[in-house]
Amino acid sequence: MYGQESIFDPFFIALYSGAALLALVAALYLLLRRGNAFEPEVSSSRRLRRRTAAFLLTVTLSHVWWWLLGTVWLSDDRLVRNILTIMLDQVTLVPLVAGVLLAMLQDRRRPVWPWWVAEVPVVVLGAAGMAGRDWHVGYTLASYWQMALIVAFVIYYSFAVRRYGRWLLDNFADLDHKEVWQSLVFALALFAAYWLYTSNGGSMLREYLSQVLTLVITGFLVWRTETLQELRDEWGG
Repeated sequence: MYGQESIFDPFFIALYSGAALLALVAALYLLLRRGNAFEPEVSSSRRLRRRTAAFLLTVTLSHVWWWLLGTVWLSDDRLVRNILTIMLDQVTLVPLVAGVLLAMLQDRRRPVWPWWVAEVPVVVLGAAGMAGRDWHVGYTLASYWQMALIVAFVIYYSFAVRRYGRWLLDNFADLDHKEVWQSLVFALALFAAYWLYTSNGGSMLREYLSQVLTLVITGFLVWRTETLQELRDEWGG
């Protein structure tokens, strides 16, 4: 919700609200429902359910703070509003995405805290940009840092997926291993959504696309979380 024009588009507001509501309902479903609505015989990972729910709740909150800061608190200060909201998205959604993706790989537990710590420069640059009313510092430099982190994570995750694939082959050779490439495709989709959110500059086409991607990602996340059998319990690891 970069530009004021989106606020006056009733179709966009309906889509925007629907995406936020779907993410909220999906998060509550993953947190509160004990059974599996997709495949009752599948026992999904509680850790993955919690991390996915946390991500989806934050997606909802992201919609809320973009709306409130755009229409209530900072409606007349577009520079500070955009730096602040983009910074909030970057320091919450990106590490949470990393946590979800890493939880999908069940060969070992991989720490998420380094990706949270790596967001500290984004906060520093964002604060400096807002204080000095400098878009280059608050957004451009912070975005360069964020993209470098994303590239680093994708490289790290690619190696982790390869290791996970070998682990599956060694321990569960009879299983269908689609979850390996699905994890990579999902990572690319999430980062594409991130790019649309943070680089649209007020383009209504990208505003719409970002919400459609949110709907698709929410649906895929719930399905993937529910249908991904927890293997370590079966393996005894």
